[in-house]
Amino acid sequence: MRSSLAWLHATYAESEGETAPIYGTVTAFGVATPLVVGLLTGHTAASVLVALGAFYVALAAPSGPYGARARALLTAVAVVTVFTWLGGLLSGHPWLAIAAVPVVATFASLMPWMGPTATLCTVLAVIRPTSSPVIFDGFLEMSGGLFVSALLVAPWITHRLRPLRMSLAEAAGAVAAALDVLATPGPDDEEWTARRRQAYDTIRQARVTYGLYRTGGRDDQERPRRLLDALRRTTDEAVALRAMLGAVRAAAPPEHWERECRVAVSSLAARLRLLAGAIETRADRPLGDGESVALERFSRVTDEVREEWLRTDLVATALLVRVRQALGRMAGVVDGARQIVGEGLTIGFDVPHLPDRPTGGWTRLREAVATRSPGFRHAVRVGVAVASAMVLATGLRLPHGHWLTITVLLSLRDSYGGTVNRVIKRVGGTAIGAIVAALALAIAPGEVTLVALIFVGAIFGFTFRSANHAYWMIFSTPMIMLLIDFSDALSWSAAAWRIGLTLAGGLLALAAARVLWPTGTLRQVPGQVAEVMRAHARLVRAIAARFDGDTEAPVRRRTEDAASAGDELEEAAQRLGREPSPPEEVLPRIREAASAARSVRDDLKLLATLPDEEDLDAGPVCAILDRVADHLDAAADAPEPAELALDGLLKDFDDHLSGLDRRRRDELDGVGTEAVTTLRRLLVRAASARHAVRSLVADAERLAASGHAGARSGG
Repeated sequence: MRSSLAWLHATYAESEGETAPIYGTVTAFGVATPLVVGLLTGHTAASVLVALGAFYVALAAPSGPYGARARALLTAVAVVTVFTWLGGLLSGHPWLAIAAVPVVATFASLMPWMGPTATLCTVLAVIRPTSSPVIFDGFLEMSGGLFVSALLVAPWITHRLRPLRMSLAEAAGAVAAALDVLATPGPDDEEWTARRRQAYDTIRQARVTYGLYRTGGRDDQERPRRLLDALRRTTDEAVALRAMLGAVRAAAPPEHWERECRVAVSSLAARLRLLAGAIETRADRPLGDGESVALERFSRVTDEVREEWLRTDLVATALLVRVRQALGRMAGVVDGARQIVGEGLTIGFDVPHLPDRPTGGWTRLREAVATRSPGFRHAVRVGVAVASAMVLATGLRLPHGHWLTITVLLSLRDSYGGTVNRVIKRVGGTAIGAIVAALALAIAPGEVTLVALIFVGAIFGFTFRSANHAYWMIFSTPMIMLLIDFSDALSWSAAAWRIGLTLAGGLLALAAARVLWPTGTLRQVPGQVAEVMRAHARLVRAIAARFDGDTEAPVRRRTEDAASAGDELEEAAQRLGREPSPPEEVLPRIREAASAARSVRDDLKLLATLPDEEDLDAGPVCAILDRVADHLDAAADAPEPAELALDGLLKDFDDHLSGLDRRRRDELDGVGTEAVTTLRRLLVRAASARHAVRSLVADAERLAASGHAGARSGG
């Protein structure tokens, strides 16, 4: 009992994002203003349709630069208008509507630009009286959508750069958070994985935001791109640094060296946070200076430890030097970012313009149907569930039966676990909201109270919509119920019907998620695992080509492809984990394969920092990388994983490193310990490569073994 209550508490208290008070206030004004005008002029029925149009478009919740926001809003207005007309044509023909609306719901689930708004508009237009003028109704809702769109993009002239600034600041803060993990003692694998992924995700999102601004190619307009490149390099260096720290810690460095290293990393994180604050406030906050006392102190401590280790272990000494160099490079990149921000971030005009014509939609649709993808299965499930709800509501002549259909439409998620979470929040929120609305109308009946409840519900509902679905339902339920049925006063019996239909719709959604067509995720796992191994094999070959002198090798593109394949496998594991009966034997293997793939990419990031340096004697690195790539390619197709036999090449690498060690010892007698010679550089880089190569071999074998186990179970 206690565990169930704890689960309910965690579900309702779950944070899904940040609140949006400005968006909530503006949207509430857009929805309530037509109602007030209608009350004052005596055109209540028409004003409700205008308010509904504003509500529908506001549900699209567009974000990002104002040009992108304008395109999304215009698309939403078009969807509202067209599907309001369609629903109006179906009004008065309930069984024809039962045949048509599920088709709309299915296509809307497959087409993100349609979303649930298309189905919602159709359903609510169907229940209007047949005497209502269809074309005129569509234009009224279109006018409401255009009105709220104008309100949402009005600040464009003075705040057109704010989304870009916020996105850049968020990226800088995410990189700083990843560095915080490196500055924390103790095991940090899970936290590091989460923070590193968040850093890369926010940088990628910031690139998308930057791409939505129109630029003229001038130097000042290129600064955001250069800043993002600097943040990406900092994150890559942090990944390589973490791998190097693991190698150094195997040699048991002194505690004071570890402490100074953590302080140096913390200082870099603090400088990034200063950058984030300056970006967000248009450089009204200090950027800090280019000198770092912590880095200088760490450099001195590293020299002291290096002097002690020179007598015993030159390879470990080389790793110490490599860590110092990595921190120095990171400091240089962060200082470059500071200079970019100090020069000012400007950009070309972000002009609201018509939506781009969707491309490839029908191709993707045909592919989804042909492969019976999880998205297609979910779309069909939505269509069948909506049809079932409409048949029940129509056949039983349920009062307010459209709430059964709406609940099914908005509660059914692409996984059973997600549906359970949504239903719990929706039912609880609806019950509280309906009771509060009925109580308020009982105390102060009348249309003025209706408008006030709609306005307050819109403010709080849209404010909390992105933060928690339960809060959205609590505050938005009075708004939605009173707005949709504005002419019918909400009585206690009507509130009870709506709560009951919401509960019934939630149960129907749960049944659909449990019974209708499994997502097919498990069937796709073998192909996804194979693609992960092939993508990482291509990345290994790109790194090998870079070591072999090919400066044009597509390392960045191959890295992005490998990361995308790994992300898809992780998402598959998450979907499987939310199923009613998760495949307990398969999930750990899939997660292990995804973890091994991340480790392979980390090893390769460290290796990728080496070929750009001069005088690198790679030894047998290229041969080892080619063998690893062949092993991953073969593992993607072979029925059983083969052994990665590299003992001979790894021994050759050890001999190569030992030879550099002996030559460096002989050199020390002549040039001293402070001289930066070619042999010193060779030893430092070869020691770094040896650690990365051995780690790569182990992680590649782990990826092949776990991938095979997961693929066999999935197949």
